[in-house]
Amino acid sequence: MRFSRPIGVVLCIGLLISCRRQLGDGITSQRNVDANLDGFIDIVKSGLGLSVNARFLTFGPVPGPQPWDHPAAVASVSVQGRNIPLRPGRDGLVHERYEARPCPLKTIFECVEILATGRFGDDGEIMCFGLQLQKHPNEVVRQEITFRSADFCPFQRTAGPAQQIIRGIEKAQMEHFQRQETDKYLDQTGH
Repeated sequence: MRFSRPIGVVLCIGLLISCRRQLGDGITSQRNVDANLDGFIDIVKSGLGLSVNARFLTFGPVPGPQPWDHPAAVASVSVQGRNIPLRPGRDGLVHERYEARPCPLKTIFECVEILATGRFGDDGEIMCFGLQLQKHPNEVVRQEITFRSADFCPFQRTAGPAQQIIRGIEKAQMEHFQRQETDKYLDQTGH
């Protein structure tokens, strides 16, 4: 009987260590983050295929502004009217945010970056990485974006006054086109 208690304690410790290894710290594996990024490609490609400003077809951040601090329990997110499944971290929660943004210093409707931002650094520092889709005459070319420090990730950048004005004008134009109705004085029958 004296040996049963130490054996029980050793078994409990072994189970706790095993559970901790399985759950880990909740960080999503690199393979799952890459799969999540790939899930957004078709939406961005459809925007690049149009001859309108791709900013209207960008998105994010999803599933929230800072899921590395407040993980989200979502199985999918809705982007441009489509449900995109997200692969979670080992704890079943999403710890990184995803977004598509116009490429810096390139024509807005020809290049979009899809980025994942999270605690990817060795010491848990916030970083981002992803891919860039750039429209060429007959195809959309994919290029990998390597890890960037937090200073170069979108969540750190805020639009300057000129960018805010341009984005406001673009948003107003888009809303105007969405609200336009057919002119009631035009003959719809063609006569």
